[in-house]
Amino acid sequence: MFPKKTTFPLSVEPFQEDYSGRLSWANFGNLVLRCASLHAEENGFGITYMQEHHQGWVLSRLALEMTEMPASLEPYSITTWVSKIFRQFTDRNFSIEGPDGKIYGYGISTWALIDYETRQPVNLENLEHGGFSACLLEEVPPISTYARARVKNEELAGTHDCCFTDLDLNGHVNSIRYVDMGMNLFPLEWHREHPLRRIELAFGLEGHCGDHLEILKENLGDNRFAVEIRRPADNVTLVRSILTFA
Repeated sequence: MFPKKTTFPLSVEPFQEDYSGRLSWANFGNLVLRCASLHAEENGFGITYMQEHHQGWVLSRLALEMTEMPASLEPYSITTWVSKIFRQFTDRNFSIEGPDGKIYGYGISTWALIDYETRQPVNLENLEHGGFSACLLEEVPPISTYARARVKNEELAGTHDCCFTDLDLNGHVNSIRYVDMGMNLFPLEWHREHPLRRIELAFGLEGHCGDHLEILKENLGDNRFAVEIRRPADNVTLVRSILTFA
């Protein structure tokens, strides 16, 4: 019997906080992806299956919306489930709660399964034994879906040179590192008065160690900012995102 929805109990460990004493967005984002990986493994389509079939999950879209972050040493949980399969893509959702049932926030994400030999996406509807359709739960978090994130203002807001500590298991820049790049465009005084409440990321090509990146930012109003991260060497966009602050 596949666990359609799995809850992972956690707590804010020392050094997982940011300056405010609450769980940092970087650690939170990586924990969300870790819970996704654990749930996939429980259902037979995690890293063990992927290694055997020379395939891997690629994050295409991610939106996380939080009313606030849990504080240092505070217990909380991340619940995750898969709600939809549509050809090469699948939707995975998240809810973040405190032990008293308090809702901290929700998340939505879209993934593709890539065949490492062909470098092409796999049709998820044609996986053997029905794939993971048995674990689908058609339940959607009560947050808005992805917006169109595109910077029209071409003014350069920052740069980043990708290095060893940016990389993940696949040798690519960790998806959540792009959140850091966007947040670092704003001074400490801004973060003190305007905590980050929502991130939206749309991923393009992967970043690699040694890449020089240019970061563009545009004020969309209402404390929403579009951030675009480009690699000028081949003129491609790696990530388009929207950051929404309180």
